[in-house]
Amino acid sequence: MRRFARLGVIASMQPTHCCDYTRADHTDNWSRRLGEERASRAWRCRDLWDSGARVVLGSDWPIAPFPPLGVMAGARHRRPSRDLSLPPHGPEQALTALEALQGMTVNAAYAAGEEHEAGRLAVGHRADLTVLADDPLTTAATDLPDLPVLLTVLDGRPTHRDASL
Repeated sequence: MRRFARLGVIASMQPTHCCDYTRADHTDNWSRRLGEERASRAWRCRDLWDSGARVVLGSDWPIAPFPPLGVMAGARHRRPSRDLSLPPHGPEQALTALEALQGMTVNAAYAAGEEHEAGRLAVGHRADLTVLADDPLTTAATDLPDLPVLLTVLDGRPTHRDASL
């Protein structure tokens, strides 16, 4: 873990994989093939973050669903999105709401080499933004994927506008 930070390696993580393609008890095919010890060390978002590594969140689309709110939710709750009553996969590896948002925005821009022009709302940056119906930092992780998107803007041009606006 420490080498990620020391070497400046970017940790590209896909939380939907641990949420939707494995089981917390490691009875899924992937975990059985790896073995209990190695499977228990997968998707270590918290450990990587705490080590100082730059954690970037994504979906690994087209393998997994790409909606960013679902990816952010999975990074926080680490439960199967089809049945949130099931136990989480490595709950100690969950990210906070702010960390999940950073993983999808500023950290992703950094990974793309665009940290000086994208990833945040700032003078001189592209006007790429999403307006949600509520605050993604205070919305429960389990409710986040269904949070309505009211407006999206790409490079200053609206690409989606909810009829309520």
